Amino acid sequence: MKLFIVIPAVIMFLLSSMVTADTTLKEVQFKDPWIRTTSSGHPMTAGYLSILNNGSADVELVRVSSSIAEKVELHETTFHNNIMKMKQLESGVRIPAQGVIQFSPKGLHLMFKGLKMKVKEGGEYKVNLKFKNGGKAEITLTGRKIGSKGAHKHHKH
Repeated sequence: MKLFIVIPAVIMFLLSSMVTADTTLKEVQFKDPWIRTTSSGHPMTAGYLSILNNGSADVELVRVSSSIAEKVELHETTFHNNIMKMKQLESGVRIPAQGVIQFSPKGLHLMFKGLKMKVKEGGEYKVNLKFKNGGKAEITLTGRKIGSKGAHKHHKH
């Protein structure tokens, strides 16, 4: 009897953590999108989310844009001999069929350069995602302070 109660509860939890997006890709879902808050005049920040591909074919995120920054780049943080390095992923990020890609601190992230405004805690910021197959999605990232759930320490780009 408990199994019938637990399974619906787990399904409801998973569905509640998904973000609705205006998208032309029905098989792609976005989870927990957020952007690091900034102080006034700070020129850069980073954004994070998970992208789930429930489809039967790979999809590739190739471009990101937002009205809050002059440009948004796909970046990857790597560590070699305890030295952190960042690089732009000019060819995009592949999300495998039935797979998940996590954009998180010290890993893949969206790099917002040339910020046009301060990113505030709780603020909502629209971001446009473009995929190689022509698919598009508009999602909203929520501003979070450094040190909050998922936030990371400052790093240079």
